[in-house]
Order: sequence, then structure tokens, then C-alpha cells
Amino acid sequence: MKKSLIAVAVATAFAGAAQAQSSVTVYGTLDGSIGQATQKNTSAGATVTTVQRTTVNGDGALSTSILGLRGTEDLGRGMSASFGLEFDLVDIGSGGTGANVDSTTAADASISASTGNSNTAGGFGARQSWLGISDKSLGELRIGRQFSVMHAAYMNGAAGAGNNVAGAVYSAGTNGFVNSAGVRPYDVFINRAITYMAPTAAGVSVALQTSSQYVSSAETAAATANSFVGGSLTYTGVKNLTASYAYARVGINATTATSGDTNTATHILAANYNFGPVQPFANWSQRSIDRANGDNQAKTSAVEIGLRAPITKTIGVWASAFQGARSTGLNNTSTNTTALASGSADLKGFQIGATYGFSKRTTAYAIYGTQEIKGKNAQANTKIATDQVAIGLRHTF
Repeated sequence: MKKSLIAVAVATAFAGAAQAQSSVTVYGTLDGSIGQATQKNTSAGATVTTVQRTTVNGDGALSTSILGLRGTEDLGRGMSASFGLEFDLVDIGSGGTGANVDSTTAADASISASTGNSNTAGGFGARQSWLGISDKSLGELRIGRQFSVMHAAYMNGAAGAGNNVAGAVYSAGTNGFVNSAGVRPYDVFINRAITYMAPTAAGVSVALQTSSQYVSSAETAAATANSFVGGSLTYTGVKNLTASYAYARVGINATTATSGDTNTATHILAANYNFGPVQPFANWSQRSIDRANGDNQAKTSAVEIGLRAPITKTIGVWASAFQGARSTGLNNTSTNTTALASGSADLKGFQIGATYGFSKRTTAYAIYGTQEIKGKNAQANTKIATDQVAIGLRHTF
């Protein structure tokens, strides 16, 4: 069935809400993977944790399973209105309907905690929800929950295209597998965001983003006020080259004097070049956290390089590796290496993967990755490592 016919069916189900749009598209991804992840912690009293997934996993290994609607309306005079709605499909393996009672495993509960959505464990979690208006000469303005400008920049330097397996800086353990060795430097989605995207000129694209009530998954303490300000610059003026730089700053006013106000600054520099037979990728990220009272100061940086290559028309492979370090301020006395702001440590990881395309929409894959956080100084004997392997099948529509 063609997309247009599917769109008509969905529009009818929504009681005509989408009928005013001149164009509505239904899209999605179903990704089923079978895999195993093992986490090893050498801290005192720690044990090895192994998680297996033997059914279809909503946050599949290659891609997150999603269902979305997007639409546009031509307003004339070079202007248009648009919208986007997108949801996670976490429980597609067990037949979950979206209620929490349909999925009660600890692994699925961790998905809910990572996204800050209490209903995500049931299988229908919000990803994007925005409205926009654009002008061919002035650019586009969007409001609502959206992808962070940091995410778009980072993906230009990710050989593994942001898959959900350990071994890359992007991996954060949000696909039902444990991964306390994760070091992702940014949040993928921004709540209550206002985003402006300027028209591309001379191969340069600029995006600016802000939110006055931003909620970060990395900041769980209560706050009286918080803010997000970010922007990205992408250059595509040279054939086969894409290069991006992004910066974001998160400010949180704490409710307690003991913790102090927090400012987090993140930089990302990423690029790829398509030579044809092979496509190299590279990215550099740095995240700095400072508190007004001087406590819990930390800086984490990492460099990741990778290659992607087509072996045949249907088979593709990629490999990537990253290395980095985390340093903490003199006033930080924490001995916990699992959090970004705690404990000086060395970081490293690598990942390899292969895909087989049955068609443009259906792909089989296999991925292996490993990464670790190894403590330094007083924590020299402390290490957290995650190994993960997955095979699966993905279909897009």
C-alpha cells in the first residue's frame, strides 16, 4: 500500500485532525534484535551483570523502533506550515499496548528512567512533538520537543550512524541493555524548544536552539529554573564533504545551597568525506561541568574515528574506535566512576558492524562493541566495562 493511502487511513482515525494538511506522511522503523550485553565492574563488592534479549527489542540494536507522522501545508508566497509527531515502540517484542503493566522487567524499566517518561516502559514513549512555519527566504522556526542541534552535528561524524550498541561515544545503554560505561556528552531531545534553521547559503547551514524550561536526563535533582542555549554550523560546500560544529550550554539554578548552581558546556566537532570505496568519519566532543560553589567540577573529552565501506551492492561494513579522558576538580572527592561528573578516568571503546540489504527498506545486521571507563589516581584499580553483541533485522516504511 502506498504511503498516501496509509496517511488517509491514519487521518481518518484521528477524526479529521490531519485532513487540513496538504501532505501527511506516515513513517516508521521496526527493528528486532537478539543480543547479549555483559557489564564488568571491578569496584569492591561489584559483580558481573549479563543481560540477554531473545525477543524483538523496541530500541533495536541498529535503530530505535519508531512510529511517526509528519505533515506540511503550503501557505503560498513561499511559506509553509509543518508538524512532526514521533513515538518510541519499545514493547513490540512482547505485544505491549502502551500500558506500564505490559512490561515490568528491570531492563525495560531502565528505558523509562533514561527517557524521563513513566509510560515508555509500556512501549509508546514520546520522541518528537513540534509545530513549525517556514519561509524560503527567511528559514524555518519550530516549537516543541525536538532533536537537539548537538545530535545532528554529532551524527555527521558517527560511522555507526548512532546505533544502540556499546563501543561508540553515542552508546548510552537505553536499549534495555546495561551500559554504565556510557559517556554520551549530550541529550538527544530538547523539551519545550524553540529552533531556528536559516536557509543554506554557500554550503553553510546554521541552526539556533533555546529552551527556558529544559529538562536534562543527566540532571535528576530538583531545580527552580533551568535553561538551554545551543547552535550548530554545518558546511557542505565541497562535494562529498560534510563538517559540523555545535555548542550548547545548560544552566540549572539549584534549590539547595549545598549543590550550587550548575553550568554545563558542550562542544562537538564532526566530519565525514565520501571517497566512494570508503567513507572516513571523525568527531571530537568535550563536556565541562562547573558548580557555583566549586564542587563536582569535571571535564570529559573524547575523539572517535571510523570507516564505512560498501563491500558489494548489498553488503556494507563499518568500524570505529574512540579514546578520551575525564578529569575532575580538586574539590571533587567522589569515588564513583559511573557518572560523568565523578572520578578522573580514561575512556576507550571500539565497534564493528555489518549490514546486508535485502531491499532499500529491509536490512539484516550484526554488531559487536566494547567500551570501558578506567579510574585514575586513587581509583586506578576501578574499571567498568561493557561488552555487547547483537544480530537483527530492520524494516523501515
